[in-house]
Amino acid sequence: PEWIHITASDRNVVWKVVRDTLTDNVIGMGTIIMDPKNQRGYVRGFMVDPDYQSYGVGGWLALNAFQEFAIKYRDVIKIIWTENRTAHAKSQKISEAAGMRPVGLFPNKDIFLTKRESDVLFALYAMNALKMRRPEPALIPAVMPIFRVVGHQFRLGDAVPTQVPRTHADGYAVQGFISVDKYNYRYCTYRANGRELKFMINPRTRVAEKTWFSPDIDPVTLKTLLRSARISLNPKIYYMECYVSAFQPAIQQVFIDLGYVPTGYIPGWDLVDGKREDRIIMTWVREIPPLVSMQLTRRAMKIAKLFLS
Repeated sequence: PEWIHITASDRNVVWKVVRDTLTDNVIGMGTIIMDPKNQRGYVRGFMVDPDYQSYGVGGWLALNAFQEFAIKYRDVIKIIWTENRTAHAKSQKISEAAGMRPVGLFPNKDIFLTKRESDVLFALYAMNALKMRRPEPALIPAVMPIFRVVGHQFRLGDAVPTQVPRTHADGYAVQGFISVDKYNYRYCTYRANGRELKFMINPRTRVAEKTWFSPDIDPVTLKTLLRSARISLNPKIYYMECYVSAFQPAIQQVFIDLGYVPTGYIPGWDLVDGKREDRIIMTWVREIPPLVSMQLTRRAMKIAKLFLS
């Protein structure tokens, strides 16, 4: 209720509500959360009353919302994205019918009821969005397979394969700080050598996300901070995730060295100095889910097969 109250008055949150014309009851709803800074819109919370499911209401609601939003906010939002469950392929098919394409997978990130689940990240681009994209990303060998799969869908052109030597964590003194908000979310900060690493922990899912580090951080300091965070939080953390620049191969290698896997590649995700820059989804998960546990569309399966067996 509090989240609904806050977002209802937020000009950057667009609500879509469907009513039964006979009873005037709300039978479906969803939101699109806008990020004007990066020209993105996040589709979330789409749901339909159980009594009205299996009648196509969910599909109609999603498609109608996507189309209306894309037209109304075409000058403000260039990328619409969403996350779909892998427990069934229905929502994935709806996203693809709306023109979205899979660009990544979050293995075992979510919990539905009491069971671990994975999600697929889908994205839809405005016609001119990728014309603003910075070309020729510099990618280490471990990232090239996911780039090729996603790049084929969007005709991204070539990347610059880049070999980077392995770095070693240093003996910097690391300071760690944790604060807790009223929802019991943990906000962690690690500092060393004048640089910082931050992320948020969801205590229910044991997921560390929204990872941020100082833009001018060097690979050695980043590796030191990431390693310290993993050691201090183990075994409290089940899953960690970070969106890494496709133009910083040395930083990419740090995550690979620490056991992260590139599970997604998002073209033009961030707007930097007037250009859209690609981002790599780097994930670390305590237990990789088997591929047979997921229901995926053909396009999503091509991504999952890169790192799941």
